[in-house]
Amino acid sequence: MSISSTRGPSEDVVKALDPEVTGPDLLRLAVHREPTVRAAVATRGDCPVAALISLGHDHSVEVLEALIGNPKTPSSVIRNLADHRNPQISGAAVQRLRNSFR
Repeated sequence: MSISSTRGPSEDVVKALDPEVTGPDLLRLAVHREPTVRAAVATRGDCPVAALISLGHDHSVEVLEALIGNPKTPSSVIRNLADHRNPQISGAAVQRLRNSFR
């Protein structure tokens, strides 16, 4: 199954959320040009750890918020986001870290 570059972002969001899409196809979607697609990948509990780490460097608030909300995102990524320059992102990451110690 290959990801077509002629599809629109909404079709690729559906693809990114499809549990049948895994492995290399999911990794390709993790570097999609549209942040909504990358955010959809970032929400997946079965997202490869390498993709979650890579998405931790994304510039989109939507993608970073999705990562913070994903329980499978490595704590090292969350710790890095706690130092993010955007207070919305850093605050959410700090809250997630606090909640993980309750």
